[in-house]
Amino acid sequence: MKLFTMFICCFVLFSCTKNKLVKDFETQEVPESAAEIHEFQLVAEENEDDQLRQKDAHGQIVISDHLVKLDDFQKAIITYKEIYEDENYKDKQREEALFKLAAAHECILNDNIDLDKSLYYYQLLIAEFPASKYRLDAFQRIGSLRIKIEDRNMNQNKTTE
Repeated sequence: MKLFTMFICCFVLFSCTKNKLVKDFETQEVPESAAEIHEFQLVAEENEDDQLRQKDAHGQIVISDHLVKLDDFQKAIITYKEIYEDENYKDKQREEALFKLAAAHECILNDNIDLDKSLYYYQLLIAEFPASKYRLDAFQRIGSLRIKIEDRNMNQNKTTE
């Protein structure tokens, strides 16, 4: 019976650490004096701040999505770009922000439509996040954007001649 109980305890402990249900204090040195406890707590608080910050990105993306629906592309673009550029956010949130940043630049409802920037951001998405769930969509958008840019350049050449 004791062996079975020990097995259950070990199983619970390993599953909790594997699923990050228990904080990982192995990377921290345990304080030897009361004066060092403050620094020990700061490290734990920093980890919690990172988790809150990562949750923040999702909310900001949702708000930016609503801004796009309300035709406020400039604010949405700024927020998407800030999320992508801040490496403290999770990669999934950064790649989503980058994809939506590219999409906002090419949207026909955007008064400041910029196909070249959109193309650049889609290419950046593929280069920086090769396993992204947005990869196939980005490839399709790149193909479509290249055709639009080529047509635009041809029309510009015709008007200048």
